[in-house]
Amino acid sequence: MLTRLDRRTILRAALLSPALAYPVHALVRQDESVASPFSYPIGLPDGLSGDGFLIRHGFTTENTWYLPGYWHTGEDWYAVEGDTAGAAVLAIGEGEVVFAGSEYPGRVVIVRHAEDLYSMYGHLDPTLTVVEGDAVVRGQSLGTVLDRGDDTPNHLHVEVRTFLTTTEVNGDAPRYGFQCGPGCPPGPGYWPIEAPDLPVDQGWLNPTHVINDLALPTPDDGEVPLGEVVVTQSPSADQTSVWSAPEADPGSERIGTLPLDPGTSFPLLAIRTGDPGRATTGAGAYDVWYQIDTPADGPGWVRAVTPSDAETGGDGRPSAVRIDLIPGMGIVTG
Repeated sequence: MLTRLDRRTILRAALLSPALAYPVHALVRQDESVASPFSYPIGLPDGLSGDGFLIRHGFTTENTWYLPGYWHTGEDWYAVEGDTAGAAVLAIGEGEVVFAGSEYPGRVVIVRHAEDLYSMYGHLDPTLTVVEGDAVVRGQSLGTVLDRGDDTPNHLHVEVRTFLTTTEVNGDAPRYGFQCGPGCPPGPGYWPIEAPDLPVDQGWLNPTHVINDLALPTPDDGEVPLGEVVVTQSPSADQTSVWSAPEADPGSERIGTLPLDPGTSFPLLAIRTGDPGRATTGAGAYDVWYQIDTPADGPGWVRAVTPSDAETGGDGRPSAVRIDLIPGMGIVTG
């Protein structure tokens, strides 16, 4: 299976190139033979993966309620309404299960998508649906979110990283004394804010950026629809701005407004994401844009994920992320 994932190697090369600040998407798409897109890691029955959920603590945000003073090395996914326990945990892309076990609390599953690209899923119920050595495809069930039975809100912890184990994080000589200890594939899930380096310097990546960068099976030239995007059940606002290009691009102009009516779909023309390995912190670093064909303004760019101050770090910056639009694929079947 892993021989089909050459574009993941291209992704790693792009991430390690200092000349590439934004984005890596164009390089990833050079391998047109790969037809396996990525999608979000959690879902409700008969819904789109990621719909009905929010990221309460994003990548390299301060984990305010659980471990202040530490950067979060992944994303915590919560149901927007009700309890997250029992929600389906889904492989973000095809790969091989290289770890299934631990007591995190709950079980941990790690999938290798390429030699240097791994996804990790924590706080799973002990009844997993995979074992080590299994080949998985995008959207395949790995298990369900654990009902912890304590004061900690039930949620899914997801990481995307370049390593299974690495010396200073979870290998022979961990730099910090987290409970996991030496030679523990799950790793700590946190990195001290006072550390001289950031999580990306050790090989953690922004999961939402990686997923969106690999969300399309074919090159995106902005001319032919590549599917559709759907407004989520609980967007961050009633409407969003439409831009001629992603807002930070030179010369970008606001060209209209798009109502965010849940369930409404639009043709998808292209995706732009921030560098998954960019050395930035806070939810404001999330940078995902979709070019869609809008009814009123024609082709335009809209922000797909929005920082939220529902959670804030000690510096007052947002730590949470709301998802406004998602690719219209990845129906959860159970």
